[in-house]
Amino acid sequence: MRTEIRDGWLVVPYSGHDLATVHIAVAQRPAEEDWRPAYLDYVGTERVAKIRPPAPSGRQVSVWLRVGETVTSAGRITI
Repeated sequence: MRTEIRDGWLVVPYSGHDLATVHIAVAQRPAEEDWRPAYLDYVGTERVAKIRPPAPSGRQVSVWLRVGETVTSAGRITI
């Protein structure tokens, strides 16, 4: 699976611990106010983190995943 919009959610693959604090940001370079708490769920058998996406704009945006204090790029999507 890859980062995508699915069933009204922005979905990011996640393989970390269930008790971790997980946030997702949609920004070129995320500032503290860009981070939103993510829900952990499954899509089929794959573990994911998800948030409601920003309003559609037709542009490509960067998606970031923060687990605890570790930030990683989750790719780019068109919103």
